[in-house]
Amino acid sequence: MITRKQALLVLDIGGSAVKYGIWCHETLYHQSIFPTPRTRKQFYASVQQLYERFSDEFSIIGVAVSCPGEPDESTGMIRGLSYVPFLHIGEFQKEFSEFVGLPVSLQNDADSAALAEMTLGIGKNQQNALFTIIGSGVGLSIVKDGRILKNAAEKIDTVEKLIADAIKMINNSHVSPVQLGRTVSLKNFKWPSTIEGKDVFELAKQGNDVARQEIERMYSALAEIMIFLNDAFAPEFIGLGGGISNNPELLPNLNKRITELLVSQKPKIDIYRSLLKKEHELLVPNIKICHFKKDANLIGAALHYQETYSRS
Repeated sequence: MITRKQALLVLDIGGSAVKYGIWCHETLYHQSIFPTPRTRKQFYASVQQLYERFSDEFSIIGVAVSCPGEPDESTGMIRGLSYVPFLHIGEFQKEFSEFVGLPVSLQNDADSAALAEMTLGIGKNQQNALFTIIGSGVGLSIVKDGRILKNAAEKIDTVEKLIADAIKMINNSHVSPVQLGRTVSLKNFKWPSTIEGKDVFELAKQGNDVARQEIERMYSALAEIMIFLNDAFAPEFIGLGGGISNNPELLPNLNKRITELLVSQKPKIDIYRSLLKKEHELLVPNIKICHFKKDANLIGAALHYQETYSRS
């Protein structure tokens, strides 16, 4: 008789795709993706297919979920808005757990990445950090005194933080690779989903003017986000993750744009400085690419599940 290994099914639900993997013996296996379903019923059907696919090799004992919005495990609800509307209807955690017949954990996607990186990656032995995770939108996680701040009351307790969060949201459409792909598709007179975010960088290399212009806007918007989040929170470092972090050109190009903005005396810089009421010079942020890149959310979700159910 073959003994199956106990494991978790791990899901990272995003606006355009659901990443998945199997977490077994502190290692992630079988990572892949499927398009984000439009309805909860379709989502359940996709999860059932995964369960059946892996059940011969693994004994799945639970499901760890990383998702957008503000998951509240005390109610099983996911507050807020996101590109995945079916998540925010009713007690998602309870209903999903009943469907799979297994315990289910929920954690915000940016907080999942932060947990993975602070435990096993770039944040080990650090106490104060920010994590900016870029997907269909821009996720922000705050680590203070070694602890991830998980609710709005903790995260936003000063005017500076409100302004910093507003800056992040305003620049969402320019930074998100998903939105970038849609914009380039439309400006090239194609359907919105014809060009993916990763394709935009290749088009730019090939000389496509629209793609080059949009990438320039992306770097400018992302540089602004980094500069002002850094000034509002003063972290030891800012971790940058999500699918975009797989691009080896991202960090050097971003650092170059940050340097240009800090010395440019652009009007937007002056406006933000006035809002933040800062008289000192804005500092260059210490940006690190997440060690686990696109897998950080999956690993953090698994770690959160282990923390949650080891306490119960």
